[in-house]
Amino acid sequence: MRAALALGALVVALPAAAQPAAAPSYPAEMTQAQSDYVEHCGGCHGIHGIAAPADLPTLKDRVGWFTCLPQGRAYLVRLPNIARSRITDNDQLADLLNFMLFGLGGSSTPAGTKKFTGAEVAQARSTPFTSVSLVETRAVLVEQLIRQCGAPAALRLMYPGQAPPRLAATRSRKGG
Repeated sequence: MRAALALGALVVALPAAAQPAAAPSYPAEMTQAQSDYVEHCGGCHGIHGIAAPADLPTLKDRVGWFTCLPQGRAYLVRLPNIARSRITDNDQLADLLNFMLFGLGGSSTPAGTKKFTGAEVAQARSTPFTSVSLVETRAVLVEQLIRQCGAPAALRLMYPGQAPPRLAATRSRKGG
């Protein structure tokens, strides 16, 4: 209790510019998809889709770019925490993905993007990523999204403001 009061006093004492911006709030009555997102995804990606600073992708205003290409749509479903989700109902999981795209994805979701269906989710989650580097797989896909779909170069970063990753060639010259 004392720690909570001290933290509250610290936040109040911070200048307004140093205080975090108020995040949008969820409605008092969440949809099943919103609730599923908060329970299954929000712990890592942030309940508002903002994971930074973390080595996890921020979803807010970015995740929609992945639907520009068929392999991007499949990528989203084949991610281990989606493909192997405890949500076994494919329609329910499709609703969760649709909330991510159309709720959190904002303007990054291309106009005319089709909603995920239970059948599409069932097919893609039957071949989850297992023995690939998710970071490398994402990086290759992001380059395609930038070239073919006009996605912003900042999508290369896990979150806006992240320090750009060192190039592999630089690491190999240093022996690591």
